[in-house]
Amino acid sequence: MNILGIDIGGSKIAVGIIDKNGNVLCSEKEQLPAGTTSDSLLCVIKDKCNKISEKYNFDFDEIEKIGITIPGLADTKSGVWVYAPFSGISNFPIAEKINNIYGKKVYIENDVNACAVGEKRFGLCKDINDFIWITISNGIGGSVFINGGLYSGYSGNAGEIGHIKVLDGDNFDFKCGCGDYGCVEAVAAGPGIAKRYNNTTNNKNISAEQIAIKARNGDTIANKVMYDTGYYIGKALSAAINMLNPEMIIFGGGVSQSFDLIEPGIKDALSRYMFKAANKNIKLAQTALAYNAALIGAAAITFDI
Repeated sequence: MNILGIDIGGSKIAVGIIDKNGNVLCSEKEQLPAGTTSDSLLCVIKDKCNKISEKYNFDFDEIEKIGITIPGLADTKSGVWVYAPFSGISNFPIAEKINNIYGKKVYIENDVNACAVGEKRFGLCKDINDFIWITISNGIGGSVFINGGLYSGYSGNAGEIGHIKVLDGDNFDFKCGCGDYGCVEAVAAGPGIAKRYNNTTNNKNISAEQIAIKARNGDTIANKVMYDTGYYIGKALSAAINMLNPEMIIFGGGVSQSFDLIEPGIKDALSRYMFKAANKNIKLAQTALAYNAALIGAAAITFDI
């Protein structure tokens, strides 16, 4: 049994064929331009699928189900993409649209929730029932597993770790996409990392990835920015850990590829803010699913956990 996985990110899209064991058999990726609309996104998805069919000689009749990850709020029951902070896409019946094209049952889920489901089914958390999955990329998102199941919350939007405030006051330098100020997403996601480095160096054309490279090459300011990134993340995680008492924290997303640079700050913040007596055995780990975590997660949501 093969699954068509569609991973829609804030700035990229990946489409792939995943087997029942979570192996990515083939995939196509593309950067999404600014101003992507629901209609243009459908065109990109069809183009990627056509390329997979032609390049890998794949027959889409062999697809049993389709899983889609959504960067933002998703109504999993109706298959509607409710809202995406980056693109502004809202109230888009994406499951129905994709079903009309390919004639297969379509499942959708928030991208970070899908990553967590993938980690539970195929990754480090097969035997772990209580964990938090955190994505650190262009934004910061979280997902929570409790007693072996995904915790969705009252309206399906649990796990929004990125909107825990880590800076006091309004702090107008760091306005978040949610409209508030001082959220960990505004400070410690990729754009926030670049902004903090720029505030010190006046280097306006630099990415979080480039800052990580500078840190590894001995740039003192870059090292401080990456340490502080970890500290802000650890401060936000402390609030979640104190409330939920998970066994493990799983890190994914592009910024987490520099985990060695942010881990010291995370640990120092946990030591400062986490209730250590209640969480003394907490474990931190990078996802076992690597860069394909969301794509594999898109397939995982089509299975029963």
